Amino acid sequence: MDHLLAALADPERQRLYARIVLGQLAPREVEQVRRPLARLLQSGLVQRQEDGSLTADPEVFRRVRPAEPRPEVPRALVGFFARGRLTAIPVRPAVRHELLVHLTAKFFAADRSYTEREINEAFAEVHDDTAALRRHCVIEGLLVRERDGSHYRLAEAA
Repeated sequence: MDHLLAALADPERQRLYARIVLGQLAPREVEQVRRPLARLLQSGLVQRQEDGSLTADPEVFRRVRPAEPRPEVPRALVGFFARGRLTAIPVRPAVRHELLVHLTAKFFAADRSYTEREINEAFAEVHDDTAALRRHCVIEGLLVRERDGSHYRLAEAA
């Protein structure tokens, strides 16, 4: 469900989605809305038909599993957070690993892949240095990055 909400979080994508739902997007306008449309297509909210037309799939909301409750911050990590934000990335490897496990469990689902932008948007909720968090997750083997860098996914549990 989070990926659907994230896709609709942007006002431009909201307006575009509404126009598609109402059938008000002319085929000649598709090229002008290419970027916001890509996110709606990727999320499954919008489908491209064989004739090139766009339709909204209301079933996408029924197929989504209810969100599992987010784990609270583990006791060992409480000191690294203030008002829901990470104040520092732990230096000690064991503590940093526990933090990264917590964050990946909190933000990412095992059954899908994420773009670098989606990873950054998720990590930005808790810390400004999203690149460092992303890099640590890859180094720790918690996130797997595609060779071309286009997508990330959770590593499979061993």
